[in-house]
Amino acid sequence: MRLSTILAMLSFSLYAGEVEDVKAAIHSNWETIAKGKYPGLTHPEGRWLATSEGGFWSFDSPQDNKNRIENSPNTLNFKPYHINVEIYGSKKEIAYAVYYLAGTIDRDGNVIVPNYRTRASALMKKENGKWYEVGSHYSPMHSGSGVKFD
Repeated sequence: MRLSTILAMLSFSLYAGEVEDVKAAIHSNWETIAKGKYPGLTHPEGRWLATSEGGFWSFDSPQDNKNRIENSPNTLNFKPYHINVEIYGSKKEIAYAVYYLAGTIDRDGNVIVPNYRTRASALMKKENGKWYEVGSHYSPMHSGSGVKFD
């Protein structure tokens, strides 16, 4: 085998591992949120966020995100589907992920949004071996409902 072929195979193998790590971080994020807990995916310096409520872009600190999740009367029972990830950067430290979220929003044991469906995109950065969101955008799908925090 040629050296270039071996290097290409090694590079693809490393790249595939990063894609799976990003997918795992996204799944873990939504599983933790469904338990009403802050998952820590927001970059320590914050992120830009546009929620599926339809509001403007806002800068979101980790504390803002934690408060929104843990102090909300609502439980966001969402699952990510069809996650696609591309890895960028000279150090393979930037990821762009697109996926769908679907599920329900509950309050006091009652479903208040039965058909939450949205498109999601996330720009992520890897630091010290962990993937963090530095930007994310959510928009409701046709016939789907957006998020309700209160």
